[in-house]
Amino acid sequence: MRVAALYVYPVKACRAIAVEDAKLGPLGLEHDRRFAFVLPDGKAATQRDEPLLATIHPKLDDQALGLDFGGLAQVKVLLSSFTQRTLIDVWGNEIAARAAPESLLSEAADYLGTRVRLVMLDPEAQRAFVDSQPVLVTTTGMLSKLNIPDVGMERFRPNVVLEGDGTWRELRAHEAILEYAKPCSRCEVTTIDQASGERRGPEPLRTLTKRFEGNFGVYCRVARPGRLRRGELLHTS
Repeated sequence: MRVAALYVYPVKACRAIAVEDAKLGPLGLEHDRRFAFVLPDGKAATQRDEPLLATIHPKLDDQALGLDFGGLAQVKVLLSSFTQRTLIDVWGNEIAARAAPESLLSEAADYLGTRVRLVMLDPEAQRAFVDSQPVLVTTTGMLSKLNIPDVGMERFRPNVVLEGDGTWRELRAHEAILEYAKPCSRCEVTTIDQASGERRGPEPLRTLTKRFEGNFGVYCRVARPGRLRRGELLHTS
């Protein structure tokens, strides 16, 4: 199966960045879900709570994380600003992080309509701010089977999109190896338009629940680190 697209989400729940290639390590694709907005209760913010997160465009370089709030405001947060050690709750898992001063995030609070903090993954953390496993893989064939107008792959927020369809236990690239972990059970985030942040329900969740046991895509573990490239042929087993 060939890699049709690669995506990273530098900030959990925010806009994707398409990449031509990426380093794959134990925590997933490099730069994927290494930052998160955090709600007052200490939990990582998701589109379930704050659908407008979908419209926040991140831009990451060696010095700073840039955030574009739907074209209305732009903020640049220096990586050196993330100094306060903390623990963030991601679906019951406490993940070590470092928070930036809340005073730098007034634009985010105004845009989302709620008080938030912004955190960066601690260098010693054992997992990124992912819901489950490090890498989410989907296929163009599954999207074709779903066959719902105006529902594109962006609704499912994958890291790796493969051409065609099929099942596998292992995906072997030239350098990296991904190992099947479990199906990805879907939620209401799939009903949110990723361009506008508007809820469009009940599709595709209704059809997924009726025909596909609520699943779309699979979670994978990283069995061997290495670089993954768009257009690369992956061998399945």
